[in-house]
Amino acid sequence: MTQDPKPTGPLPSTSTHISEREIDAVLLEFGNDPREAIRNLLHDLDVLAQDRDHAVSFGFVRGTVWHRKAGQS
Repeated sequence: MTQDPKPTGPLPSTSTHISEREIDAVLLEFGNDPREAIRNLLHDLDVLAQDRDHAVSFGFVRGTVWHRKAGQS
């Protein structure tokens, strides 16, 4: 049996407060199975990240903005 990789370093802090009620609602949605809830939340995060990848100009994100030369289309 292989072990899953452990996270390295602290998670980034957020100012969003998640209430116990919201956590209970997520667990209830997945039949009180914490692994299934985590699996689905990670899936949702992946979908959001992919969505961002398609919506963001990576030249700008990386700090490199490509400009067309005059006369090029």
